[in-house]
Amino acid sequence: MALVEVSVVPVGTGTPSLGDHIAAAVRVLEKAGVSYEISPMGTLFEGELKDVFSLARKMHEAAFRHGAQRVITTITIDDRRDKSVTMRSKVASVKRRLARK
Repeated sequence: MALVEVSVVPVGTGTPSLGDHIAAAVRVLEKAGVSYEISPMGTLFEGELKDVFSLARKMHEAAFRHGAQRVITTITIDDRRDKSVTMRSKVASVKRRLARK
């Protein structure tokens, strides 16, 4: 399973507020039924590598459909093949290390 961070930045929206455009992009993940988390700077989600590129593209396109004239999308993919990881397992791993004294 791949872990993906996507940051969709609509430009040319006529307003400094981007929340509605971002919500339109995140709805793509809701409809796909994938596990995701929203952060202040992007959205993290999990999926099979063959699917994540398509989902990221759909998120990008959603901002255009919502009225943006330009969209800048950044995608970061963590594709670990030696063992299965999830968003929760990666966070738990760091928290375990932080708990050590």
